[in-house]
Amino acid sequence: MDVEQFVGQCWDVLHGEGTPLEGCLLEESEALAEAQRRYPNKPFCLVRQWSRINLECEPETLNYLASVGLRAAVIFAHQVVFDSASRCPPGSWIRSTYEVAWDVAGFFESKHTVYVLLGPGVQKTASLRAVLAIH
Repeated sequence: MDVEQFVGQCWDVLHGEGTPLEGCLLEESEALAEAQRRYPNKPFCLVRQWSRINLECEPETLNYLASVGLRAAVIFAHQVVFDSASRCPPGSWIRSTYEVAWDVAGFFESKHTVYVLLGPGVQKTASLRAVLAIH
């Protein structure tokens, strides 16, 4: 793949279209309370303008992730609304680590954080390399 194709892939991760998904339908205050109730001992982020990205990986990577209880998917969100651990200020973007669990009610769990996916989002597929290039 040449540089121009790679840059195009990175642009698609950030701005390209995807398959529409419904996120959490709760109001922000209700979503915050629900995250605290469901995950009392885990930091969480409420996010908007999000994408669930299924990663294209080598079979060895997929096997390794599965062996440690992870899936080849991440969340990229253009807008952090609230971060319970104060790592990201409101309005900033965030990319999760690999998926542990995903609830179609709008809750995405990574190893260290739960992401509450507010409002509509999209699902995409992208190369691991393109996703990791975003920083």
